[in-house]
Amino acid sequence: MRLITWGLLGPESIATERRTRTLNLGACVRSLNDLAVPGLGGVWFGKQVFLATLGVAVAERVRDSGKRAKNIEVANAIEALGCWLALNRNQWQGDPRVHGATKMSGKYDLAFAQVRKPSFYVTQPMRQATIQPLRAFGLVESSGERFNGFTCSPVGEEFIDEVSREYKPYRQSVVEHLVGWVRGEHDKVKSSDELTGVLSPIEPMTASGREFLRERVIGGSTGDALRRKNALDWVASLSTYTEAETVWETRPGMIDEDHWRDLHVGAMFFLVRDAAIRLLDIIEAQIGNRSEPRLSLSEPLPDIIAESCSELRLLAEKFVRKGCDPKPGLAAAEFCRECSNPSDVRIIERLLAREGKVLKQRGNDVLPGIAFRGAAVEKADAARSDEEVGEETQSGQMIPLPPGISNRVRNLYWFNFDLRGELDDKLFSSTQEGGESS
Repeated sequence: MRLITWGLLGPESIATERRTRTLNLGACVRSLNDLAVPGLGGVWFGKQVFLATLGVAVAERVRDSGKRAKNIEVANAIEALGCWLALNRNQWQGDPRVHGATKMSGKYDLAFAQVRKPSFYVTQPMRQATIQPLRAFGLVESSGERFNGFTCSPVGEEFIDEVSREYKPYRQSVVEHLVGWVRGEHDKVKSSDELTGVLSPIEPMTASGREFLRERVIGGSTGDALRRKNALDWVASLSTYTEAETVWETRPGMIDEDHWRDLHVGAMFFLVRDAAIRLLDIIEAQIGNRSEPRLSLSEPLPDIIAESCSELRLLAEKFVRKGCDPKPGLAAAEFCRECSNPSDVRIIERLLAREGKVLKQRGNDVLPGIAFRGAAVEKADAARSDEEVGEETQSGQMIPLPPGISNRVRNLYWFNFDLRGELDDKLFSSTQEGGESS
């Protein structure tokens, strides 16, 4: 039996107020991530894509039968069911591919009417990470980015068939059985090994399903498809790399110069963004440790805050000197200019103006906001923007990638193992190695 202790899953640990420090950089983050690995969203293993596609297809079939069903509600419920089945089979042990262990513990009524409720499962399901890839891989048809507006494409139907054709829960196809479940005709979902096998995020997809998805990731002649293919080839080559990390001075042969430049500029920006969030975290912790919860900007700043400002300033100046914001509007360059101000106080004031709910400025004082905690928090909890939902570091293993590089590249590193049917072994072997060395 494998007993693994994983870090807190951000979406499950958030209180009533979301603590996403986007710093009004959401569009900028998405643009730089799209330059790194276009269309990948927050996906890092194939079952995320399959469950979301399946949710769209099932909801569509239910509507065709004359019953109301929204894509989001059905897809969330199917994902929740898959995670519940995985946890039940795994004796409720943690796994980074499964969400909801805390929230679903002790819940055994798996009728759709119960599972569909927001209180049953996490508030930020994996489905949110798939909106962009479902469209980029041609698995859905839509006129916009609203998940409820998606319809399953013929390619998506074929993908579902490739993954699920070997599974016949109660002698039905997976889609037919789930349509009956959503319609309230049965609740026969708890004890089916067939259903667990196809829905559990822990169980690998069929070989034909993996190959089909791989072709959707890399296929096509567009610039986006070519960048995905080249990036996938690169991370595949890193699986046998022995050095601690690659360096920007040495461009991999499969990545062209423009793509490498965009990756580098993006990494420089993400280092600045993360340093800015660390500074805000430090300020929050300092305020939380005081009898009077405030920080005066008219008094000398604590050394730890001044040092964090200096670190941020150096990184921001480096980006500004590079002079290569790749997107129109130059939002990244504007942010970095704000963070390179010679005045520590001015840097903090500009960040507070972007901050939102955790900290606020009143006169010369920094005060708690409505989402204030006053202690150090997990990065996945405090720093993730909506663009980065689902982009978690999957294990403690060091991935040989340059510092600051888009998390999409890290996700693609793990996605590559999943497409090769090696993800489970890689996750657990890296965890065991980390445990032995600690």
